[in-house]
Amino acid sequence: MVQSKPEQMSLILFSGDFDKAMAALTLANGAAGNGMQVSIFFTFWGISLLRRKNSGSDLFLEKLFKGMMPIGAEKIGLSKFNFCGIGPWLLKKLIRQKNGQTAQDLFKMAMERKIRFIACEASLKLLGIKPEELIPYERLELAGADAFLQSALESKIAMFI
Repeated sequence: MVQSKPEQMSLILFSGDFDKAMAALTLANGAAGNGMQVSIFFTFWGISLLRRKNSGSDLFLEKLFKGMMPIGAEKIGLSKFNFCGIGPWLLKKLIRQKNGQTAQDLFKMAMERKIRFIACEASLKLLGIKPEELIPYERLELAGADAFLQSALESKIAMFI
């Protein structure tokens, strides 16, 4: 008996905003929970979710961008109604009151479900983010857009968030 290959889903997470990350992670976890192989290509501001620390940089503009970028899923802001950081706090409080999951919860679940994370090499280089600044995760790889394109070609669903 020939075993069929599971269906695939590929996402590009360009945004590092809490609400957009929530949407991407909800879709990714839903697909993985239904037996799909899922890949998320983190690029530009989406890289924020993969960061775990901020190491030094020699270039002023790298220091500036890295200083402004949040570190990790728990620190990302809202795309609308951020209110200098109060908006995400209020939304997280509402999520807890409704027994929902935060972006940090969904991110952890994505790793438990073995969702493939691809960190865009070009974005890392441009923003001065070193591989050692990223989360330790066995399914995290550094690759170019070609890795996402190959994944998307093999996917039933491909999205840009």
